[in-house]
Amino acid sequence: MTIKQIVLVLFLACTAMAQMPHQVAVLVNDCSQDSKKAANVFAGFHGVPDCNRIYLNLPESMFSGQFECTPEEFKSLIYEPALKTLKERGVDGQITAWVYSVDFPIRIVTAAYDRQQMSILGLTFLRGEVPDLEQMEQGKIISPLFAGPTSEGGQKLPPRDFDVWKRGLKEKMPLPSMMLGYVGEKGNSMETVLRCIQDGVRARRNPRGPRVLFVKTDDAARSAPREWQFADVQAELKARGGSAVITTNTAPRQTGLIGVMTGSANVKPADYGSFLPGAMAEHLTSWSAEFQKPQGKCTRWLDAGATVTAGMVVEPYNNWVKFPHARFYAHYAAGCTAMESFYQAIASPVQVLLLGDPLSQIAALPVQIKPVGLSKQITSDLDAAFVIDAELPIPVAPVYSALLDGKTIKTRERNALIELPFDELDDGYHEVRLIVQAALPVAPGGFVDVPIFVNKKGRSLEITGMADRDPQEIIIIAEVNGEESPKEVYLIWNGRELVRAAAGAELVFDERTIGEGPHRIQAVAVYEDGMEVRSAPRTFAVAFTARAE
Repeated sequence: MTIKQIVLVLFLACTAMAQMPHQVAVLVNDCSQDSKKAANVFAGFHGVPDCNRIYLNLPESMFSGQFECTPEEFKSLIYEPALKTLKERGVDGQITAWVYSVDFPIRIVTAAYDRQQMSILGLTFLRGEVPDLEQMEQGKIISPLFAGPTSEGGQKLPPRDFDVWKRGLKEKMPLPSMMLGYVGEKGNSMETVLRCIQDGVRARRNPRGPRVLFVKTDDAARSAPREWQFADVQAELKARGGSAVITTNTAPRQTGLIGVMTGSANVKPADYGSFLPGAMAEHLTSWSAEFQKPQGKCTRWLDAGATVTAGMVVEPYNNWVKFPHARFYAHYAAGCTAMESFYQAIASPVQVLLLGDPLSQIAALPVQIKPVGLSKQITSDLDAAFVIDAELPIPVAPVYSALLDGKTIKTRERNALIELPFDELDDGYHEVRLIVQAALPVAPGGFVDVPIFVNKKGRSLEITGMADRDPQEIIIIAEVNGEESPKEVYLIWNGRELVRAAAGAELVFDERTIGEGPHRIQAVAVYEDGMEVRSAPRTFAVAFTARAE
């Protein structure tokens, strides 16, 4: 076991995107170390609040073999427990999408007939309700998020972020989701999954002007269904400062691609060229995400350097509405995240598997944010009110949001005033996330996390020591300050209690509980009057010296 202290720079202090990290719930298979590691890296690098991670106990049958489950298993072991936890933590209202880590089922067995089965993302999208299977087979289950067009020269909607869609659709808003990776048969290695996450963060630093390759092939059944989309998207990308090359069959090898879209039973991704961080590459064919079937797999694009991809878990035939529309790249170039771009570009997203970093974004908007009038020591109501000062690089009015300890306390208002609920706060460490976005349909922007300490009764504590103990234990020492002694102290990590002990005692837990990757952990002192006082978080990383199962 190796445990390393890390600085907060690992957890991005300020980022820039449309879909914000606090708006995704990250679902983790608690029975898989790979699932924990991928989730730790994704949440840590993107700044997903600790309370947004949901741990589920899945039987091995759901993440081995064909990675399948029934609708009943999905609802009882994944969907309903996740919703329950989000509601109990008080963050359900801020979530617009789910992110599945690795080692989840990829297909829902809704029928013996291959063409009438669903992906886990499809059943999540429909909030656990199985649709009419014949309608699904024919591609007639149409997404309210699809932005068109459905034919050449047809009507299309401008790019928007999920929050805009949610405010418009209200209770009719579906639940988009995406998976960080698939590591089963013919899937990717964990190294590739982690590289895709890192590239999703790096994508914001790409040079402007995304370049896309649209490839028409001699395979008319797979290529022709989407060829009508290419020229219009080529023009749309040009208007956004990007470019698209439309070619027939093998094009000259390209460098610095942000995407490839083609139609073929099998592909050799390396033949198309090299990919920039954030690239989406995909080929229209059957079973590209059903890994026991023939035909080329979508995971090969990720092996070749793409960051996100899409594939079908069934035999969809050549029904283009089930595959990404070429306008994916127009949404992406407008500032939408990869997940937002996929769901605005797939008309019937109930049999598709989306893999890679869902928060990847290629059109970031740098923003400078700082609090004005906020004291790090909050001792009264007067200290609990302040304003956000922000600078956007474009002449657009900003809107302001804020989180307190990962939970929304202000949502997209033009008023920059923030008022913390002082009367409801316990002593100790709290964290305020200040979010500033441009008042646009895609709402690009950024955030910064600001630590504060509340002092009503002079109570506080600090993690003063941290060490390894063989074979797989981590020891935490927490020192309580103040005149009063708490009745007990416990450790909290990602909304979960790890261990509880008397004040002053060592707090010991198994590293396998939290898994490899970056972490934040806090000590919590519990007093007789019910007040729970948190320490500042200790950040560190865990790497197993030998495989821990």
